[in-house]
Amino acid sequence: MRDATYSPSPDPIGPPRDRMERTGPILVAVDGRASPVPPDDVRRLEGSLRLRFPGREAVVMVAGWEGPGVALRAPGTAGDAPPPGRPPPPTLTGGGIPGPESTMGALLREMDRRGAAAAALLSGDVRDATRDWLGALLAPLLDEGFDYACPAYLRHKAEATLNTGVVYPLTRALYGWRLRQPLGGEAALSLPLARKLLSDPDWRRDPAQAGSDAWVVAKVLTGAARACQSWLGAWPGASGPREDASLALGRVLGLVFREAERHAERWQRVEGSRPVVTFGAPGALDGEVPRVSVDRLVATFQLGQRELGAVWGLVLPPASLLALSRAAALPAASFRLDDVLWARIVYDFAVAHYTRVVERRQLLRSLTPLYLGWVASFLNEAGALGAGAAEERVEALCTAFEREKRYLISRWRWPDTFNP
Repeated sequence: MRDATYSPSPDPIGPPRDRMERTGPILVAVDGRASPVPPDDVRRLEGSLRLRFPGREAVVMVAGWEGPGVALRAPGTAGDAPPPGRPPPPTLTGGGIPGPESTMGALLREMDRRGAAAAALLSGDVRDATRDWLGALLAPLLDEGFDYACPAYLRHKAEATLNTGVVYPLTRALYGWRLRQPLGGEAALSLPLARKLLSDPDWRRDPAQAGSDAWVVAKVLTGAARACQSWLGAWPGASGPREDASLALGRVLGLVFREAERHAERWQRVEGSRPVVTFGAPGALDGEVPRVSVDRLVATFQLGQRELGAVWGLVLPPASLLALSRAAALPAASFRLDDVLWARIVYDFAVAHYTRVVERRQLLRSLTPLYLGWVASFLNEAGALGAGAAEERVEALCTAFEREKRYLISRWRWPDTFNP
């Protein structure tokens, strides 16, 4: 493999955009389909933005249903409730909602119509308007000329494990940039990037996939946008119903794997990874640590190992199947999945998704016990570690994904013949 060829910019710290592209209003879209967004909260948020960015118009709108799709409206207006028979979207654990139900599509159209210099997409929680969390997300675009800002939140080790164990190391290894929480359902975008995304042919040729977080992040990290990330403090929690682990895994990884197929020619020429420009710092995390039953996670893994062997045998090579069989014999307290083994498992499932060796929904559902086994292994190793040491543990996992990328490339290019 050659050195990284495709990157967010030939110089990610390069010259900012022309000032004329940064003088329009600020637009904020709050996804109000899962729970109502109080108008008073919206007005307070607009006021805080006008104080933070004086002389600039700030407009906060709420995403609501409009026929089969989504539109942005003033808070409290008709259309915020789902059509009859359509449940509200789940709490987003990553990946976003693509296609006609995408809030991103509505936001891009409204940005273009208004000529908004920058816009932020929020997952549904307005939060405390007295804190500068939203200003910290938008400032890199309005003051520093970045095109894309990804929020990062401080969370307990037992939270956001789908991002920690799969999405972050996989996205980092594929595209070569260390975007710590790439698929959180939120982002800030510049007007040039919005118009570029809005004109992308995927809205016509692949409407079921366009508009998700995974789609936007892949476009940003393989294009010419100047990307950064902003630490916004502790995760405030999510509104709306929580999503079942199997459903979340299938939805998110279905989107991520599809983008890997779309950009395969590019990521196969990327080696290693580089940090993105980061604003702020994680800070300290207070509050009660979530309790997770490792025994239950391991039991689910062991059940999957007994009942899904036929499916896993179509996806994983014999060496991995043997390692999983040995892991299933371990007691819960000492259960471990090696980083290299886990990276190869994720890569094998990405290849199987690409080659359709198993029906895709069945394939992704069958990954659930493996993923829960990895969560148990991670909690056994990192549960007693402090924040810094736990992050070093995540860094070691990401390094394993980067080292094993040659394995992914070989399997991707020769899925029928490369079988280590």
